[in-house]
Amino acid sequence: MTLLAAICLAACAETQTKTEIKVTGELGDPQPTFLYNFSNRQLIAEGQVGDGVVTFVVDTVEPTIAMIGRSADGRQPVCAVVIDGEPIEVTIKGKDAEITKGSEQNMLLADADERLSVASTPMDELMKEYREAQEKYNNSIPNEVMADIEKRYDAISDDILATMKQIITENSSNMLPIYFLCTTGIDNFGVDFVEGFLKDYKYKDAKALEPIVSSLSKERNKMAGAPVVDFVGKDLDDKECHLTDYVGKGKYVLVDFWASWCGPCRQEMPNVKACYEKYKDKGFEVVGISFDNDKAAWAKGVKDLGITWPQISDLKGWQCAASDTYNIKAIPATILFGPDGKVIKANLRGEELGKILAEYLDK
Repeated sequence: MTLLAAICLAACAETQTKTEIKVTGELGDPQPTFLYNFSNRQLIAEGQVGDGVVTFVVDTVEPTIAMIGRSADGRQPVCAVVIDGEPIEVTIKGKDAEITKGSEQNMLLADADERLSVASTPMDELMKEYREAQEKYNNSIPNEVMADIEKRYDAISDDILATMKQIITENSSNMLPIYFLCTTGIDNFGVDFVEGFLKDYKYKDAKALEPIVSSLSKERNKMAGAPVVDFVGKDLDDKECHLTDYVGKGKYVLVDFWASWCGPCRQEMPNVKACYEKYKDKGFEVVGISFDNDKAAWAKGVKDLGITWPQISDLKGWQCAASDTYNIKAIPATILFGPDGKVIKANLRGEELGKILAEYLDK
């Protein structure tokens, strides 16, 4: 028995090592003393603080992506790292945290963060301009100004996404793609890109990717040509209703995912209203799907915004049936269905919505 125990201990020693992580610099308050699993937010360890340094020492059974954070619930993330047995050092300066020492995977992650930071700088500048415009025009930005901001927003977003895709394809032999696929989501990358990449990806069976894999079929529900997938909710009169009560009944239907608390949704609503007024007598309908939790707030939003088209909600916020069925991870979001109940296009807003509707209804 003693010999058997010794053999087992030796085997464990061969497969388990320790990873030391040190965090230095401007630690701030609260200090970044929590290390948790990136995929499930489970706490891995609490760091020890001494001489201006936070130190974590954790067992390493297999490579794991983890987040260093300022709270145990994962709401104040500081930096992602790959726990793989080699020492890691992270330096914090202001709001930025950088991996300054680590394994090849960690230094590739640091390089990727820097590339994305460069690609995102124009977006930071645009958001500052947007806030200034809100103040200048008392939250009623003229259509031509807003259209220009949206056009530049889309162009910058495309550049950021292209950078992410390049980072993912360049790192097919390590764990970095898991981090970027999970943080950005299928709805941004597109089903074809994600499926194509995962086909031969070394870590395609990683547990952290399970939500991504399960979302692929849901994302296909809003691709062009897909038939409507039904869900149930209630209207503002508490009457049970289905999405298929409206979609697939011979009209072009814009399904508008929104919420009363969503600023960008409220900003986009005048454009949706203008399209509705223009085409409602030509076979066009809008159905609002609210991501509200509170019925009173939902009803007030409908009244304040002058919305007159049908509304559906199960008042479950982000856990609603609509979010799960169509993989809606950000709002405002839209899906345009044809008279036959099949998807024409998703994520239409601004000028693009009017242009697409004109193609089908200005006849």
